[in-house]
Amino acid sequence: MAIRYINPVDIFRQMELEMLRQTDPSIGTVFFQPCVDMYETDAALVIKMELAGVKPSKLQIELSADDRTMTISGERLESGDEHRDRIRCHHLEIFFGAFQREITLPATVPFDRENISATYKDGFLVISLPKRSAHSPEKRTITITEDTK
Repeated sequence: MAIRYINPVDIFRQMELEMLRQTDPSIGTVFFQPCVDMYETDAALVIKMELAGVKPSKLQIELSADDRTMTISGERLESGDEHRDRIRCHHLEIFFGAFQREITLPATVPFDRENISATYKDGFLVISLPKRSAHSPEKRTITITEDTK
């Protein structure tokens, strides 16, 4: 008779998820929120997210209609081979499973929503939101037409 081991990580993750669901029903199946940096350059607003081990095909990026929120979601999968070989866990900090992160974009940085780009390299997702060109600071004269009606 073969002894079947139950992965304690799975049990703890399920307990964590159930506790989070009790306090916030909107949590759903989201296990974690990846770390994010957001900074501004002369040319763009840049969002950099740490996503080691996530395949780009498992990522989705959405921009809200009002250009104020960007939602990045996806899933980091763990190989079944890793579970099979474990006999004891001593330290676990890497989260696997579904994730979602909503990022509030600064209202003070106007960007060109039609030219947003995203790249994935070395475990980082980098999203560039190019700034819109500022309105010309030159003085403009507005012609007044006379209404003859």
